[in-house]
Amino acid sequence: MSNLTTFDFSARAENTQGATRRETPLHHIIHPNVETAKVAFNEVAFCAQLTLRGNPDSADFLAGVEKALGVALPLTPLSSHASDSYYVFWIGPNEWLILAPNLAPAAVEASLRAELTGHFAVVDVSGGQTLMTLSGEAIREVLQKSCGYDVEACFPVGKVVTTHFAKATVVLHHQIEGTYLMVVRRSFADYVWRWLADASAEFGLMVKGA
Repeated sequence: MSNLTTFDFSARAENTQGATRRETPLHHIIHPNVETAKVAFNEVAFCAQLTLRGNPDSADFLAGVEKALGVALPLTPLSSHASDSYYVFWIGPNEWLILAPNLAPAAVEASLRAELTGHFAVVDVSGGQTLMTLSGEAIREVLQKSCGYDVEACFPVGKVVTTHFAKATVVLHHQIEGTYLMVVRRSFADYVWRWLADASAEFGLMVKGA
């Protein structure tokens, strides 16, 4: 299993056609960065996020997904696969979450639909969620006091869990040592950010790209 190591931080708000303005859930963040910060935060702007459902016992389904994405579906519970373009998270026995930071959701969906037949479902959930990266030498301590899951004893690199961050349900992935990805529903994004800022106060917090 290969892992992406970085995401490019892009503007959290941008003008599109005409007067339309597209904003991420946390476009409004203004935070004084601490030079000695031991926790770093980054909202990955406009990351394509899609849920995929299908039969993991179907060889045609598995082959179609791998052809479309260039990466095999993870079939082991709480596991993940990654390539240069995609993360694929195991969410349930027949459900996966696909992240594509540098691709348009419609393009990912079209690629899957072109290769899949039979019973399956692909849903673009990009507008209802946001992706955060959490890193730094004290991030494990912040997660330990924010999550019910034991991130120290039971969370090796590559694992993905659906858990709680404070009172918000999140998908948490251990990307590389010292760096985590967290998927949060849009309606909880500001709450999670405020909790993170408070929980990181004793360590110092830096917002990457701010």
